[in-house]
Amino acid sequence: MSFKNIIQFSCAEYASELERIVAGLTDEERRFTPHPDSHHIDFIVWHIARVEDTWINSFAKQAIQIWDEQKWGIKLNLNIHMEEPRSGWGWKIDQVNSMPKFEFRKLIDYLETVRNCTDSYIDNLNEEDMKICPDKNRPDYSIAEMLGHIVVEQSQHIGQISYIRGMLRGIDG
Repeated sequence: MSFKNIIQFSCAEYASELERIVAGLTDEERRFTPHPDSHHIDFIVWHIARVEDTWINSFAKQAIQIWDEQKWGIKLNLNIHMEEPRSGWGWKIDQVNSMPKFEFRKLIDYLETVRNCTDSYIDNLNEEDMKICPDKNRPDYSIAEMLGHIVVEQSQHIGQISYIRGMLRGIDG
């Protein structure tokens, strides 16, 4: 098995797990927060997609993000509400709470578009590419480190969503 297969397998597994844990949740359940200073599932799923889009397109490919290129902010009615950083990283709870409701299926469509882009990007990598540090603002941060970070961060967020679902529906819910 190549390094590409391992990364793609990891990304496919967290995507599959995300699909499983959000299945059947109502709008209200996806907006539930276990604490007033906690994020809700809609925000976390949006953040998962935005982070992957940012890392793959802005950082690795030095290209326009799918979010901008395909106007996903407009499709989700979120464009006017986006504050820097537009991935939601480091947002304060009032920023999270001000996120308007949107059609969740469209968010999943955006995430799937990003995942397809990521798979295509990984398909075209070779061993030498893993050493490249493409961003002059992060001259010591390689493609390999970025890919490892994506898998770890996305897995953490899947755990957060699972926890919230468990609070709402119990262990088998």
